[in-house]
Amino acid sequence: MKKLTLTTAQEYALRTLRELPDLYYQWNILHSESVIKVLELLLPDENKEKLFALAWVHDIGKIKSEEGHAGISLEILKEEFELDEIDTDCILNHGSSEKPKTKEGKIFRYADGLSLFTAKMINFRFYAESKEGMSFDEINARIAKLYEKYKLKYSDSEKAISLLKGLFEKNVGF
Repeated sequence: MKKLTLTTAQEYALRTLRELPDLYYQWNILHSESVIKVLELLLPDENKEKLFALAWVHDIGKIKSEEGHAGISLEILKEEFELDEIDTDCILNHGSSEKPKTKEGKIFRYADGLSLFTAKMINFRFYAESKEGMSFDEINARIAKLYEKYKLKYSDSEKAISLLKGLFEKNVGF
């Protein structure tokens, strides 16, 4: 079993996510990079590399299914890497979940959702969804709905809400 490091995680993600259709591959790579950018804003100095590594692999289960991908990700990663309690917590409880047990899991949960509002992710969303036939107004409506979802889900953290509002205003601006 390999140790999960930033290098092993990135290499594994870049190789494994290639199984996805091209737009989904690009989305997941940008998402991983955006999670890392947000983690840089949220994290104190400790555990940065650990959570950066998890940013690369937390959605690996999407190669099998979008639905329930967190649990699938954990099962796939357990076969490849040594995982501890923090790794498991971050993988299982990222995004809009309300169940993280560790402080790292809570921070990772915020970073995963907030990453969707970085400039790169917003720009890519417009590119990809317009390519799939959505109108500008439909994409804007989806982003606004997502913003409201995360505003509610992250209401337990002033820092996460402040960052969410700042990202939304800067990168979406409506």
